[in-house]
Amino acid sequence: MTIVSQKTPENVGARPIQNQRARFLVLAVISALLLFSSLRGHGLAGYDDSYFAHEGKEMVRTGHWWDIHFNGDLILAHPPLFPWMEACSFTLFGINDAAAKFPSVLFGFGTILLMYFLTLELTGDSWLSLLSMLVLASTQFFLKNASHAMTDVPFTFFFTLAIFFYIKGLKENKYLAFMGVPLALALLTRSVVGFLALGIMLAHLILTKRYKTLRSPWLVGGVVLALALSVPWYVSQYRLHGAAFFVSHLQFLHSKIHADAGPGYWATVFNYPLALLKYYWPWLPFLIAGLVMEWRAAVNQKDQNAFLLIAWVIIVILPFSLAQTRYPRYIMSVFPAFSILSAIALMPWVPASRGKVFFNAACAIGCLAIVLSLFFPPKGRADDILKIAPIAEANALPEQRVLIYTYVNGRDDFLYQFVWYSNRYAQLAPDLDDLTENLLREDRATVIIDKQSYEKLLPRIAAKNPQILGESQNLICFRI
Repeated sequence: MTIVSQKTPENVGARPIQNQRARFLVLAVISALLLFSSLRGHGLAGYDDSYFAHEGKEMVRTGHWWDIHFNGDLILAHPPLFPWMEACSFTLFGINDAAAKFPSVLFGFGTILLMYFLTLELTGDSWLSLLSMLVLASTQFFLKNASHAMTDVPFTFFFTLAIFFYIKGLKENKYLAFMGVPLALALLTRSVVGFLALGIMLAHLILTKRYKTLRSPWLVGGVVLALALSVPWYVSQYRLHGAAFFVSHLQFLHSKIHADAGPGYWATVFNYPLALLKYYWPWLPFLIAGLVMEWRAAVNQKDQNAFLLIAWVIIVILPFSLAQTRYPRYIMSVFPAFSILSAIALMPWVPASRGKVFFNAACAIGCLAIVLSLFFPPKGRADDILKIAPIAEANALPEQRVLIYTYVNGRDDFLYQFVWYSNRYAQLAPDLDDLTENLLREDRATVIIDKQSYEKLLPRIAAKNPQILGESQNLICFRI
């Protein structure tokens, strides 16, 4: 029989654990230190960190919070909640890298804490709840993404909180209505992707034949509340910007979802299993075992909690596996389910009776990781632009965009980082010929270019007498 099963009040304490509150607090403190210590790392990655950070900076700088702007242009493609978080953080802590990462770190910590209460609500087993919390807190891929100024981890928190209220609502119906608040926040973070949480709930109700709950006014009220809190922003954008809003928003979604079954399409459809094989250590064997255990429990015993966990995994992973863009972080919202499944498989190996030794060892490893992070901070993510951006800003006219060109892939990253680390807008040259034409046509321009491309460009623009203003390891800033 699966470990995860519905518990009655009489057997909630079937697995007593000494000092449960103390262990929860110790694990919470270690998780906080691991996450918040990442705020001191310098440099934001180009995509998507600097992109969202710049949007938040523009809100604070211009005072326009309702519309989203990037690089001087109106952005209609994505929802506003994460840029709002960035702007709030900048208002509180100033415009800097740490403030840009703070919302993700905060919600990453919140997700780890939520794992305990979610698992306890689902199973009534306090030791299993601590284990699932421990698994997520020691999942390196989750911790890494929680240190990025991106939507993945905040969205995961809202997604998981919606599932939490749903589980509570199965026992006390009024909580089904509360589910609408985090569902609305998920919709304002990642648009229609937030409806996957509702899909998990509906699938679970159908699989467990809770047809009465499907018609519950509390559940309907929760969905209505989610729409009432999220739809007004979308409606307002349509009223402000007309059909261009929906066209831009739908094009953005289409670019992520559209599956072009071309020559290489099916070769990458297994990206997510391969990504887990690469990133989900040391818990991958336990995750696989937990999936097998819960699948058997769902098929053989009709276990209601097993149905929920299996539905959670399938409904998140399957749509993204068929989509055009398949970054591993896109399925971050399934990691809480992975943590519970891994903890279920871990339970027979580490029962509560042996919990003290295991827990102390895990905490010791966590403390060691904190010490190592202090002595060996991560490599800076924007060293080149951090050195070049102030030089370009000082030499560019306020009304003129800085030209950026690099021959390497990912050149958008340099533009995103530049507009974040400076107070100038930029223009990306698509190729060296286009850049040459621009420079020959202009009387004055400031350019950031990689050194290899500069050597090719120099003979073409020699008549413009380019003046090198500064260099970094890979980039040159010059002016004509």
